[in-house]
Amino acid sequence: MLDISVLNFFILGVALVFLIFILVTRGFGIVKLGYLNFKWLRGLENSKLEVDDRANKEALTVIINHCQILNSKWILDEPDLNFSNNTHQLIKKIACAYYPDSKFPVEEARIRCVLNAFMELKNHLLVLATWKGIHAVTQFRIRHVLILSRAWKVKESWKQWKLFAFLNKHGLYPLFKWLFFVIRCLDLTFWVMRMITYIMQDIVFKVFLVRWYLVIGKLAIQVYSDRAVDPDIQFESILGDLDSISESGNERKNDLPEKIKKISEFSRNEILYHTWSVEWIKVKGIYTNLIKSIAGEYHPESEQPIYEVKLSELLASGVYFAEQIATIQTYPFLNKILDLRITHAVTTKDTVDFLTNSQVLAWVSKHKLTYIFKYSLLLFKAIQRKHPALLFKDFAFTLAGEGCKRWFYLYLHDRITVEINALYRASRNPSSGIS
Repeated sequence: MLDISVLNFFILGVALVFLIFILVTRGFGIVKLGYLNFKWLRGLENSKLEVDDRANKEALTVIINHCQILNSKWILDEPDLNFSNNTHQLIKKIACAYYPDSKFPVEEARIRCVLNAFMELKNHLLVLATWKGIHAVTQFRIRHVLILSRAWKVKESWKQWKLFAFLNKHGLYPLFKWLFFVIRCLDLTFWVMRMITYIMQDIVFKVFLVRWYLVIGKLAIQVYSDRAVDPDIQFESILGDLDSISESGNERKNDLPEKIKKISEFSRNEILYHTWSVEWIKVKGIYTNLIKSIAGEYHPESEQPIYEVKLSELLASGVYFAEQIATIQTYPFLNKILDLRITHAVTTKDTVDFLTNSQVLAWVSKHKLTYIFKYSLLLFKAIQRKHPALLFKDFAFTLAGEGCKRWFYLYLHDRITVEINALYRASRNPSSGIS
């Protein structure tokens, strides 16, 4: 028994050494990145001990715990691949640390700070994308990490065996513990040798995830630790500037395949002609369906087409998206609202309740103006001209905020369409039929 277990540990050790050798020789960049992640985490732990501010200490704790949980896993779980939702949860926890009493802590961010954070995020991702040795080790599909995660989950289900449950229930497991140990060693050695490529890719992806959360955590602290006094801006002047708001378009959409154009227009209209206030949770769902639909067109045979993208291409897309969002602050009609907090635009007078109980909503629904005009700002102008008695400050600002939200959602939608199309076209399945 001893000889067999020692032999299996030796084989397992050789496999791990071989894996490390591959990482060092082919992916020195990822080894270096992993080391820098370790140093960054150590720095956060030291900062946590030194700071006196409660909110800052809590935010640092959130980041450290998030990354340490990820680092402690041998193999990533399937929920770990949902980094969009996990990123939002991390940001929400940090926002709650600084605004514990807010109903909408995430929206307490100042618009200018958010846009600046996206520009800094773009710079971080650009450095990673151009780092020596990174490109070579990121030429794999996220699907490979998913395959490994599911295989590991099935493998770990041995504890659910009826034999194991029977022995454990009757206190006989200790007598056969050595047998299970040998079986596990043999199985683990075979499994590691068979899945060694996927394991290496899982390690690479985990290193990138930890780096991503460290960067996001740092930027979130910068955004939410801003304690500057809110400026006194006249809403009338904001409405005046919004007269110059332009159609949110993207010329690159003209080069899209017809199938992708139809998918894009359908989801775009869900935002454009939505009856009333467009909430982020609904828009997020629209974006997710858009991405899944485009991915499905290029990978019709895949069970999970959204995971067919390569990590290297995903990194390049992150650079593009971050830059596109940061560029919003260059639009002249948004100059006066950059120093406002997002919550001012989305929670004024609890928009939904306010409009539901208002005679304005009934009037608007009767005349179907929400289906005629593309933006709430145009709706505001129409009501101002045809029914001025209904206008008052809160209503005007609510409409302006809704107009800005809808413009931003459409702006982001068009850029998501173009970039996601390019992303999945680069790794398309020949059977997709899309050129």
